[in-house]
Amino acid sequence: MVMLLAIMAGSIFLLYSFYFFHIIKGDPEDLEIEMLKALADWIIRKKASSRPIIWTMLALTILAEIVYFYLALTLIDNPVMRIFTVILILFEINHALSLWYNLRRFFGGQNLLSQIFNWVQERVCALLFFTHTFLILAFLAAFS
Repeated sequence: MVMLLAIMAGSIFLLYSFYFFHIIKGDPEDLEIEMLKALADWIIRKKASSRPIIWTMLALTILAEIVYFYLALTLIDNPVMRIFTVILILFEINHALSLWYNLRRFFGGQNLLSQIFNWVQERVCALLFFTHTFLILAFLAAFS
């Protein structure tokens, strides 16, 4: 289980590294615009088949986060990390609910594509997740 936590934390860490770098540099908007354009192009290419794919991706992401948080809470016996993990869980619940709501409105024709993501919320979640995975990896390296 420790190895699975290390693999998940390392993967999340690498995925968020690029975004984290742009946030710290102070220019995340350029990357966010590029991501939004890529999503728009993909949705245009896939048309109606994009809807179930996006919902499946959201569900799989939530499932992966549940596994990651379960492993972190189970394997890391440090009160500060547990509190940080609970805080991150609360942020991610809010984030997932927000995405679900915005996607539902987008697919219902009530929102524009540009309204799916709350970029401030995305940045906060990215910073928290990046930091959390870094600390998990450091903790595993030091104490495993």
